[in-house]
Amino acid sequence: MHSADLARLLARLPTDRGPVIALGDGVGALGTLAGSTEAIGAVLSDYAARRTDVTLVLGWSPVAPKGISAGSFARIVTLMPGWGVRGLLPHPGTCAIPTSLAAIPGLLTGPLRPDVLITRMTRRGDAVHFCTEVSWQQALVDAGVPVWAVLDDVAPAASAESPLSPNAVSVLGLAGDAPACVAPRAPEPLHEELADRVLALIPEGARVQYGPGQLGTALLQRSRTPMSVDTGLLTDAVIDLERRGLLIGEPSATYLFGDRALYDWADGRPILRGIGHSHDITRLSRGQAFFAVNTAIEIDPSGQVNVEGVGDKIVGGIGGHPDYCAAARLHPQGLSIIAVGSGFGGRSTLVDALSRPASTPAHDVEVIVTEAGHVDLRTADWAQRRTMIENLFERSR
Repeated sequence: MHSADLARLLARLPTDRGPVIALGDGVGALGTLAGSTEAIGAVLSDYAARRTDVTLVLGWSPVAPKGISAGSFARIVTLMPGWGVRGLLPHPGTCAIPTSLAAIPGLLTGPLRPDVLITRMTRRGDAVHFCTEVSWQQALVDAGVPVWAVLDDVAPAASAESPLSPNAVSVLGLAGDAPACVAPRAPEPLHEELADRVLALIPEGARVQYGPGQLGTALLQRSRTPMSVDTGLLTDAVIDLERRGLLIGEPSATYLFGDRALYDWADGRPILRGIGHSHDITRLSRGQAFFAVNTAIEIDPSGQVNVEGVGDKIVGGIGGHPDYCAAARLHPQGLSIIAVGSGFGGRSTLVDALSRPASTPAHDVEVIVTEAGHVDLRTADWAQRRTMIENLFERSR
């Protein structure tokens, strides 16, 4: 099947209303079909331009969607602004919905239910599997949304979800590209210092969630005691953790985020589950002690956190930040930790007022760690929290 065949399938979508199309996200976001130089996104854009009433749903992607023309769609809805979709945000037809990851399955099986999911999958035996991400796609499968699959026979199969019968999907063809590889950035001394301070708060054998980036890498690289990993984006640093004999069981996540070494390592492992599992606050807040380690772009004196950007400049989305912080706070033996340098680019992380709406409420932030130490806010009232946070950042200067 080639791009022309995809166009013919698109013509079968509803004509009595504007169709809604969801594109699979993550590092496995689609580029081209084998044997074609035209991006799948370009075919969708051409179709949308002719229809004038098409809505496109995009999730998290570390790279820019190939071939997507924002002006062709009646509306582009991004569930995780920033990252690869940043270039689409200035267009008036692009809408960034402020939602946490835990709420996305309900959104996509309810008011934003798509008519079709177009995504990358891989074959193993007589079944097809999700590859480098499961994300919100499993919720669409469970809800009966039709799946149009682009098969990638060399992509890793890391899903822990039940495979699909080939009869349950419409195969568009073979992938003309591979999942995106994102080389990890080595931690800097600040990240290593923050990681050491955080690790001093985490007991041996705990379940740990960490965010992507240099701090998360440092956290896993500098751990000296065994831990379980229960997170959203699983990165290359988990390989080193296992190599040193410190990874308890199989990690759990919903996205892979790294380079070929991670994808090869994850192939055949039951690691990835849908967001309904990975970000389930009830599940996370029970059982093995759960420690959430996240960062911030801005913190106000009460402890409210902004992770989206500074003013109109969007860096990322809300993501799983509030989900994991809430789950760790609710766990009787857990801890919700925000670890952050006192400043970045000449700007203080502590601000009088957030420049954007709060991503995570103050009451879900229990410990704040900077290069000067940490403050435990769990027994502090609002006035005491303000004093403790301001003093911590004052010591960090």
